[in-house]
Amino acid sequence: MEQQLASERKMIATLNLFLESEKKKIVKKILVLTEPLLTDEDYNVRIVGREIIFDLSKATGIDTMIHVMRLNIDSTNEYIRNATARSFSIIASALGIPAMLPFLEKVCFNMESWEARHTGVMIVYHIIVLIGSTSLLPYLSYLLEIIEPRLKDNNQKVRDITTVTMDGLAKAATLWY
Repeated sequence: MEQQLASERKMIATLNLFLESEKKKIVKKILVLTEPLLTDEDYNVRIVGREIIFDLSKATGIDTMIHVMRLNIDSTNEYIRNATARSFSIIASALGIPAMLPFLEKVCFNMESWEARHTGVMIVYHIIVLIGSTSLLPYLSYLLEIIEPRLKDNNQKVRDITTVTMDGLAKAATLWY
């Protein structure tokens, strides 16, 4: 595993040398190998997974990451959606919450797919967990505007994750005060 991770890091460092289509294929391959690390039982393995996705985000930018991961947003497999949400929270950490806000708004208001709305709210939840209250506060009201309508969503899973996420936002706000 150590050799594989070292190989992925070398590949990330050379991404700018590739054409955009090749870059997207490489990013997809790295994500397929790295996303399972984000839910590993071993804390150190999770940290390595975060570092790789963080570096990958910095190297390729928000547009490439969204393009590569967009099909997973409305996957019928909840494990894939959860890994995608965790990855997007790392992207927000790497590139800044403002870079993610337009994307989050589109996903959370996607009326064609409850899975996409569910993933959008999960992204906000994982941002809260990963980034914490101090960095989150300037965007708190906007994040609330994005997810609050999901409290009345027609899908129970979306309503449930929205409730948990709003609780996390409330706790983040009270920690600051």
